[in-house]
Amino acid sequence: MLNIAKIIFITLLLFISPCYAVVEDFDDKKNSSGNKNNEQNETIFDKIITLDETIDGDSIKGVIYDDDPLEKDFKLFAEKTFADKKTINFKDTFIDELSGELRFQGIWGLDKMGDNPSSTYPFDINGVIESKFGKNKYRFFTEYAFTRDTSDMSNEFFGKFSNLYIERNFNDNHKMRIGTSRSPIGLEGSMSSFSLPFANRAQISRNFGDAISTGVSFIGKQNGFEYNLGGYTSTRFSQGFKDGAEFIGRVGYAPFHNQKNALKNLKIYAGADVGHRSDTYGVYSTALTYEYKKFLMNFEYAYANGSNGDYYNPNSQQGFFTTVGWNFTPKWQMLFRYDYFDPNTNRGSDSKSEYSVGLNYFIFEQRLKFAINYVFKDNKYNDSTSNAIYFLTQFFI
Repeated sequence: MLNIAKIIFITLLLFISPCYAVVEDFDDKKNSSGNKNNEQNETIFDKIITLDETIDGDSIKGVIYDDDPLEKDFKLFAEKTFADKKTINFKDTFIDELSGELRFQGIWGLDKMGDNPSSTYPFDINGVIESKFGKNKYRFFTEYAFTRDTSDMSNEFFGKFSNLYIERNFNDNHKMRIGTSRSPIGLEGSMSSFSLPFANRAQISRNFGDAISTGVSFIGKQNGFEYNLGGYTSTRFSQGFKDGAEFIGRVGYAPFHNQKNALKNLKIYAGADVGHRSDTYGVYSTALTYEYKKFLMNFEYAYANGSNGDYYNPNSQQGFFTTVGWNFTPKWQMLFRYDYFDPNTNRGSDSKSEYSVGLNYFIFEQRLKFAINYVFKDNKYNDSTSNAIYFLTQFFI
């Protein structure tokens, strides 16, 4: 099976004709907006961090302006260290660009249930290498999670890859991806842990969408439509092809995208994850996101007749969450979320609800970020409640 996959992989690379040139990477383009300060000839970024943010290879440049030389030197050092992606550009070669960085995220948590508080500090250290080649028609991206526990996996080395893929850009808006990446299951399920609005995913995203898959997908957006459609192995974390296959599809539409009104940034999504692992399963979801000036919100509902997150679960499950937020400035963001999950719809009185409040501080967008979250948890299954607080530190170098 592995040899067959290699043959398919090589065939696709050789026989897909390089017909289009890509001026700018699909994901990087999303983060390239900014206002120009002509007097000081510097770019001052005022980008609002949305609730469906991605950071797959993204970078920002230039936020420095100050009259104090000492303070300016420190800010320039901070920008070069954290804000700028370390990139080598090549001329007259097959490779156009090569970059790399380390990503760190640490979350100190204090969870209090009754009289037994517990403290934890999980942290992630990921290494990233990215290359663009063939006149930017192709992109190689890999992200290796050094700190991921893979002791229960048959192949521990490959189990640490969060991303290991090649993309073929057909044009500015459409591309094909071959390899290992995060499964596009739902809003937060599709997002890297380094771009989540809260320290933890919502419950349906933890259970249905927190998965790394290997396969082929087609990704794009045009005229208000977005899509991510692909076929994958149902075996997670690059552990082979032994369990079966699955289809994951997610389609979105902004019905007012070409209008200049308050509904311009309303997007509606539908998604499905259908496959076989031990048994057949299906996860179906619908969602919306909305932003207007400083206001942000989202909503997502999902139902599962069996599911396949990072492991297979045969139960019928359902849940939803909704988040509202306010951007006081481009750097300060306040969020509120209600999150409901029923782990077994055939069993009564076992739902779990979480009420979250979060404050995010973005120094260089997601590349240097601090956050604090408070979560109240109400578990009907064992009739218990708990309080938790999380402090997040995140930086890329």
